Amino acid sequence: MGLLSRKPKVSIEEFCREFYDSRVFNPTIAGVDAVRVFLESGFKSTVEADQSLKVINFAKFQEEMTALRMELFALAWLEKFGREQFTIPQSVFTKRYLEEKGKTQIWDIMGEYTKALDRSATLTKTGEEMEGRMLRGRITFLNTYRWGIFEDWAKANIDDRSTLTEEEKMLAGHLFLILKRVGVDIKRGDCIAAKVLVTTIVDRLGLYDVSLNSEAQSSFGTFLFGCLVFMYEDAKKAIKDVNLQS
Repeated sequence: MGLLSRKPKVSIEEFCREFYDSRVFNPTIAGVDAVRVFLESGFKSTVEADQSLKVINFAKFQEEMTALRMELFALAWLEKFGREQFTIPQSVFTKRYLEEKGKTQIWDIMGEYTKALDRSATLTKTGEEMEGRMLRGRITFLNTYRWGIFEDWAKANIDDRSTLTEEEKMLAGHLFLILKRVGVDIKRGDCIAAKVLVTTIVDRLGLYDVSLNSEAQSSFGTFLFGCLVFMYEDAKKAIKDVNLQS
């Protein structure tokens, strides 16, 4: 790509607002909310497979998927930029954006999916918790690596740890949240992170209390997995060539 064709620099807030406005909330193609149409069509096909799925409130389902999409965007953002000078402002803006929209519940739901991603970092390829020396080694590695990131940031950004300012507490809180995503590999061949997210969605929708036939389980699981792949890849594609102001 030549110099003349490089994308103009944008701020983190400008880019994230554009992405959220155009691809998460009310995304339209020729006047049609494309994401809602996609979710409704997939949802309808799974309900047809088993009428028991009618217990799912579509508005609740859409809210969960919105939160998940923003969580996957945050994960893709971390993978792309890594450094706290980019990840913390993105997290701060996202929370403020949702507050402006009157959607603070989305932020809270995102936190549940952050926990799920964090949990996936210590699971085996079969979805079981690592055991013994393997578990201890993995936890030690993650904690040491994550704490090292926090220490480096704190040394550069906190004047006195004994008397943190409100802003320092706020920024540290965002960093602790971001660090839960560090070490997560959603591209693992066994797809364990994606599987954990799917089970979290199912649990939050209350479907473990519903008896579904095998066809419905397979259909809905496949649909959810497809949604995850679409949302994650869409975020990566959007972020790939962004030219951020430093």
